[in-house]
This record gives sequence, C-alpha cells and structure tokens, in this order.
Amino acid sequence: MSGQSDRLFLEETCASLQQKLTQKLVDDKDFQEQDFQDFEVNYGVSSDEGILQLQIRYPFLQEVLKHGSQELLELVWEGLPLKLSIEPGCLGIAVSSDKLGEDLAQRERCVQQLLLTRVWLLIGPLWQRLKWLQESTQSSSRNTTVAFTGAVPPILELQVRQLEICWIVCKSDRVVILFTIHLDDEVDVSLGRAFCQEFAETGRNPSESSLPCTFTEPKDGVPTDLRGVKMASMPNVGFLSLTISDQCVRNASQQRLFNLAQPVMTFRNFFNFHLKNAKSSQTLMRELVPPHCHCDYSLLSSLNCRV
Repeated sequence: MSGQSDRLFLEETCASLQQKLTQKLVDDKDFQEQDFQDFEVNYGVSSDEGILQLQIRYPFLQEVLKHGSQELLELVWEGLPLKLSIEPGCLGIAVSSDKLGEDLAQRERCVQQLLLTRVWLLIGPLWQRLKWLQESTQSSSRNTTVAFTGAVPPILELQVRQLEICWIVCKSDRVVILFTIHLDDEVDVSLGRAFCQEFAETGRNPSESSLPCTFTEPKDGVPTDLRGVKMASMPNVGFLSLTISDQCVRNASQQRLFNLAQPVMTFRNFFNFHLKNAKSSQTLMRELVPPHCHCDYSLLSSLNCRV
C-alpha cells in the first residue's frame, strides 16, 4: 500500500462530507440528503431553504460529551451561528447560511469545524486532562497550588468504540492512556499482538518524534496503572498504553494540545487499517509485521505530534 493510500485512509476528515458542507455553506447551493459513514461516526446531512442540517450519530456521545468533548466543542465553535440539539447517541446541528454573512473566511471556518466534529468528540476527554496537566505544570513552576485544588483527577474509564475500553490516568507529571485491544478473528489476534509488541518496542526508547509505549499481554494480567480497576472481561490481544509527559504540554498552544491528543485517540483506526493491509498482502503476512508499521504514526512523526 502506497504512502498516498495511507494518507487517504487516515485522513482526519471525510472528503464527501466536506463537498456537501462547502456546497451549502460556501457556495450557498442546496443538495439532496445523504448519509456518510466515517469510522465510528455516521453523518446525515440535508439542506432546505437556506438551512443546513447535520445529524451526527455516535453511540457513545453522552459519555464523551460529559468528560470534556462538550467543553471542547463550545471552544472550537465559539462565534459560529450553530443551533444544537442533543439526544441519546445523536448530535444535531442546524446552520443558517444567511447568519454566516458574506465573510468567506467565516464560512470556510464553519465548514472546517463541522468536518472535525468526529475528531473533537474523540479527543475531548484527553484534551481536558492534558489541559489539567499543563495547568498543574505551570502552577508548580510558580510554586503555587497545582491546578486549582491540587487534586489529581481520578482515573477515567471510557468506551469510545465497540470492543474497546479506554482509561485515562492522570499523574502529577504525566497522563497515561490505556486501550484494550480485542479482535474477533484468531488470525487477527496473532497479528494484532505482533503489531502491539512492535509498537511497544519502538516506543521503548522514546525520541522527539515518539511517545513512550508499552504493551501488556492478557497472560501478564492488567497493567500496573489499572491495578484495582474492575474488569468486566480481559481483551484477547492485550492492553496498549501511551504516555504524555508534562514536558510535552509545558507552554504548549491550544493547537499543540489538539495535535497531541488526536493521534492517540484515533490510534485504533490506524491500527485496524494496517491490520487489514497486512492480511491482504502475502508478503506482509510472511513477514508478520510490515516495515512501515514501526510506529511512524506521528505519535510518532507523520501526524505532527512531535514531542
């Protein structure tokens, strides 16, 4: 699979949705109703009498909204004339083309922010805790109280995808993100375990373009950071963890925090892509782990997550 195909698959936004949003909000033209599947999220978009209606269906919507994603949406959508409605598993957004005015930059900004809704929903919980780490780091450097109360946020357990549980563990000098890796097919389990071992080996000696990464197999029990956490079931591949230190967020811009959170919280899409890619190639299957899977995933370097 070429690098170009990698980028197409791992693009952060849906090109078909972008076309529809641009058609209405920039070119001010109506179009027929259409649905789009974008990884974990399903979009339904329609246009009628100057109003664009966007329905975003995501089964774990309520969970992420209350743990940081709603705060993040309010931040990135500030100043945009959006009318929101929230129902279980569905976020509705109505945009009046007239209220956007004649400012082309404002219209294009609205398109871009709506396109990134999936990203904002996924990264909201981690962004909120990276913001806490940044605030506590800055407070500590001034010899004042740490992050308002000085309390470290409790461990956060989330389900953001089917067959995957995510924990975000805050510590005084870092944030650790752990994922369960569970796969249905026996071949996938063996290959997925080899991938995870490769990721962990690459992250054993973190550099300026990679984050520390560890992998724990089910036979070894739960990772140390999850000791005491009640497990409904054990994943058949194992637990993968990534660590973001206080040095990564010190004096970081808002965009920098986004860039740190995004590749971590969208890691599973990258993982699944290379898993399918390896299975479809006899050469990669013989080698078990493809050379381009050496965690160059911009946690790693290609996705602007330089630490």
